[in-house]
Amino acid sequence: MSSLFERLDLTKYNRKLKQSLSQRIDLTRPIKLRCQSCRSRLQAEWEFCPNCGFPLRNFSEKSRHCIWIDISNMEVLPEYQETMSAIFMEAFSRLYGAFRGVQVFLTTEPPNSQEWQDKFTHVYVFADSQPVDYLGVASFLLGKVTGHAIIRIDQVFYASCRGNLSISSLSNLIANTIAHEIGHTLGLDHSALPTDVMHDGLDYTTHGAMPPSFHAEQINLMNSAIRRYKTEEQC
Repeated sequence: MSSLFERLDLTKYNRKLKQSLSQRIDLTRPIKLRCQSCRSRLQAEWEFCPNCGFPLRNFSEKSRHCIWIDISNMEVLPEYQETMSAIFMEAFSRLYGAFRGVQVFLTTEPPNSQEWQDKFTHVYVFADSQPVDYLGVASFLLGKVTGHAIIRIDQVFYASCRGNLSISSLSNLIANTIAHEIGHTLGLDHSALPTDVMHDGLDYTTHGAMPPSFHAEQINLMNSAIRRYKTEEQC
């Protein structure tokens, strides 16, 4: 019995096109790239799958950029420690998920000086009695890695109180606020889309309702900024 391939007549003409099947097959058409992990569609210049974070190129540990989320000076009353720990654990879990496709090493511990020297971004999370009209602020150079950001966690809590947010929504707002400022330190500008994590002025109702996430272009812009930064380090 002959195989299907052997029975396929590549010389058979299409009456309308007046071409054989072999002539109609376009062998020059580029292959549609898909992620090996989740099978999502990809673009050739991408370094990570934006859907599942699967690396599309080989990266070494040295290609990652360290980001220190410093919560060491946050003082919490003993009766609130358990609740605050749960809130921040959930917030950091969502934050790590947002950066799963970005070449960063996120840590809440002081970076190892032998491994990172002073080549890391310091995100300082603190509370203060001085009133301000922002949740966070960061050093920013378009398309470049910078070294500093601050998060006014007291302002995030005030915003959550005004919106009467649940603990889960508060975790989302904290995660979105930190992700927004880290995005700036990795070269991302503001977005005009109200639901975007990089929107200028996070809204406690909108960004309290969903965890932070970056779209494919933002992920690849951040990775490009990190790659340039690492290249400059070696020069």
